[in-house]
Amino acid sequence: MPPMPMTTRGFDRPRSFLPLLLGAAVALSGCGDGPSAGWGGTVDTLASGQVVVANPADPIWAEGREWRLVEELRIGSMDAVGPELFGQLRSIDVDDAGRIYVLEAHAQEVRVFDRDGRHVRSIGRKGGGPGEFAEPALAEIGPHGDLWVVDPDNNRVSVFDSSGAYRDAHPVPGGFVILPWPGGFGRDGSYYYPVPDASDGDFRTKLVRYDAAMQPVDTLTPPRDPVQRDYFEIRDEGRFMRAAIPFSGSFQSRLSPRGTFWGFFTGDYRLFELSPDGDTLRTITRAFDPLPVTAADREEARKRLEWFTRQGGEVDWARLPDHKPAASAFAFDDDGRVWVWPVTEGAPGEALDVFDAGGRYLGRVRSPVPLSPFPRPVIGSDAIIGVTESELEVPYVVRLRIERPEAGTG
Repeated sequence: MPPMPMTTRGFDRPRSFLPLLLGAAVALSGCGDGPSAGWGGTVDTLASGQVVVANPADPIWAEGREWRLVEELRIGSMDAVGPELFGQLRSIDVDDAGRIYVLEAHAQEVRVFDRDGRHVRSIGRKGGGPGEFAEPALAEIGPHGDLWVVDPDNNRVSVFDSSGAYRDAHPVPGGFVILPWPGGFGRDGSYYYPVPDASDGDFRTKLVRYDAAMQPVDTLTPPRDPVQRDYFEIRDEGRFMRAAIPFSGSFQSRLSPRGTFWGFFTGDYRLFELSPDGDTLRTITRAFDPLPVTAADREEARKRLEWFTRQGGEVDWARLPDHKPAASAFAFDDDGRVWVWPVTEGAPGEALDVFDAGGRYLGRVRSPVPLSPFPRPVIGSDAIIGVTESELEVPYVVRLRIERPEAGTG
């Protein structure tokens, strides 16, 4: 279940988020995630103020003291004809009552389930009228418990109250859909919305920050990949198509709930945090042993590129790297930890690496089901709500309880 790539055609919910810019003394102290006396990493503060956290491959958690994920709820069915039958899920959020909000793209509606998985209501439908959606990209709970649905093809963000009734809409620039959606609420109630930036000829975006009255305050520029990536391309008769070279690694960036930008080089396991002005606040690395690209991996890559070769694209298999990237995606939890999807020998999403709020590598958590990084899961203090797929690629929403040994409860 590979992560969905960004296309042109979100962001964690605004809940408590511990400050991430920590000095060396704080980073080295126990952050409630277990003992750190045996940690073999280093924390340095540069003259610029940047904090550099270098983690070894070995975790802080001792063997047998790792956190566990236990499936306690599953929503969805392969045979159902109704709200439990999912086609394409674009976002998930949870309100204070534990209700789960699922944006279903095929039906173009938001489905609400109670904490026990029972369907409560569906909100919206396809259309252009009030409370209707054309191509919704994100549904999330706002600071006051309302549901905000991003609908770029209708050039608006629609707002619904806690009962599901349509309240009003805010006009915004539209005409494009980005998946995963890069905007949303910040911890302080600011709202971020992407706008096109064609200054260098490519389709890129900036983020407009709005205040609580949805008045624009300023414009932020997300970090861009400084590496010139190689691709397989088709350029003929006005056509331009591009396919990423399998296993070549990538660069990802996203806005954190506290208004800072994070970037991730998946190839060499390097994360960094930037201030809104572009100053580097922190860098986090972790040592790893890269996995080799096997013959079976190459055959799977060939199948994934059939859409490209069927349209006349040529693939130079010699350009595939010999080793896989370190990871594929990352997310934040309610307590300021960073969760990373490492590339392992198992199915993608069956293992997650956890870093504490200071950037130290705590350890690897095994998931009973492959957890997809898209839609972005909601990672709380006690549970994760996200999406998994069956072997037949049928999506399900799952809630995974986080179990912590007493010696490292976090």
